[in-house]
Amino acid sequence: MPSKTTMAGHLSLFDDDLEELDLSIIHRQGTQLITFMLGQEKYGLKILSVRELVSYPETITRIPGMPAFIVGMINLRGLVVPVMDLRIRFQMESLDYNQFTVIVIVQVENKLVGLIVDSVADVVYLEEETTQSSKDLTTSIDTKFISGVANIKDDMVILLDADYLLSEEELQLIPQQSTGPQPT
Repeated sequence: MPSKTTMAGHLSLFDDDLEELDLSIIHRQGTQLITFMLGQEKYGLKILSVRELVSYPETITRIPGMPAFIVGMINLRGLVVPVMDLRIRFQMESLDYNQFTVIVIVQVENKLVGLIVDSVADVVYLEEETTQSSKDLTTSIDTKFISGVANIKDDMVILLDADYLLSEEELQLIPQQSTGPQPT
């Protein structure tokens, strides 16, 4: 056990180190977003709709009768989750999945849906005054998915609304999710 003088010497060194640190706490107002890349464009989703991020799995089980943009289902800790390729949904050029490909699990109404994205970029704060309404946009992507555009950290971020990524009819096509065998 170190002597009191030795311990005091260590504390003195620690105090000197603390004096060199410039600690500041920043309180931010606004909505927190998770941003991700699709091609050269940066998109954002409200972080409250995001449940988790999953590395692209080796296999996705294809389900017949699903729209083309629903590329299959994954098993997420016993829960069957449909997976949507946003490139297909937005009619973008296809791209091979790689080590940066991520599935963003979002909640749409009462169901979880996975969204395949090229890569996750950042978690940022959205200040409402930096947002432009989707009504003012001219884009090749259907604006019903888009809640607006924002300039965040000198990047234009297209803000997606997870609740509108699937129409009511498409949402009904998704099988009921369960965590295990159902009673008969």
